[in-house]
Amino acid sequence: MADDEPAAANPKPATIKTIARALSLSPSTVSRGLQGDSSVTPKTRARIIEAADRLDYRRDLRGVNLRTGKTFTLCAILASNPSQEFGDPAAMHLIQGLIAGVEGTDFKIVMRPVEGPDRRLEAVREAVINSRFDGVVLDHTEPQDPAILYLLERRMPFVTFGRSELFTEHPYFDIDNEQAAFVATRYLIEHGHERIALIGPPANFLFSRQRLRGYRRALEQANLALADELVVQSPIGARWVRETTGRLLALPKPPTGFVTSNEVATMGAIAACRALPPEEFARTLFVSRDGTNFFDYYEPPVSSCFYPLLDAGQALATALVQAVEGVPVAALQRVEQAEFIRRPHQSIGETI
Repeated sequence: MADDEPAAANPKPATIKTIARALSLSPSTVSRGLQGDSSVTPKTRARIIEAADRLDYRRDLRGVNLRTGKTFTLCAILASNPSQEFGDPAAMHLIQGLIAGVEGTDFKIVMRPVEGPDRRLEAVREAVINSRFDGVVLDHTEPQDPAILYLLERRMPFVTFGRSELFTEHPYFDIDNEQAAFVATRYLIEHGHERIALIGPPANFLFSRQRLRGYRRALEQANLALADELVVQSPIGARWVRETTGRLLALPKPPTGFVTSNEVATMGAIAACRALPPEEFARTLFVSRDGTNFFDYYEPPVSSCFYPLLDAGQALATALVQAVEGVPVAALQRVEQAEFIRRPHQSIGETI
């Protein structure tokens, strides 16, 4: 270029109006098409995406942020148990579902693992005070959950994996834990087991209390007394459950059936029961909650109350985006039933 030749002016970046003029569409149709709105036909959305790519359109989220105050970043504050010897497959499926739930939106989601209720509340406060996030996902809810109360007071959008017993309504996605524990316990009773252990997480979590209610209801319907020594509610980890199950097996009247809370707890219980004589081990039954179909590949077979955590994570993320966008609370409360999956268990002289 000659020294006296003027430099070419930078072309203006393409906007929604640029795309609308190129396609003879309204700007609102182009905007909805770029966001994947189902009211725009797939054929028109494809035309819009092709034109946006050809015209080098880039959405200016900084401008949207200035107009709306949104950061387009969400945070999932998830309970973590780093003492386990290996990763929790259920937690990984939940995280994958959360990521899938924001696909096709302007939002991204950040995972924040925390250990213990104090760190959980601290992480929630940080999320609000630092103004980095538009909304929060919380798991492991408590009946009078201080983190939920804090978010309600600060009017920050959120959704919980699990319900609470607060008077103020809030968005949640949950699995019917009481019914799942009832079904699992009844199944063991129907197959001749009367000494049934319930192994679950700490009693301060609402879903742990829900599971205990379902367990008790099944025992009451069968006219079986509740044996307090068979109810274990404490932090879940494979090694801890193996040691706890060992102590249960040392009781004068040990359990012959186990209702467990997840895949990791079930592995710990089974590991302890392998010390039993072969005939006793063959008669011992386990029913677990699971969200991964892990037990399709496990030996001995474990029947389970299954709800896919991939779906749960996706539902949580979708609900949080909707909460940020102002969808009413009543439309963001959902409870799903787990599916009982019966896996044949080869016992001495019979197939259950």
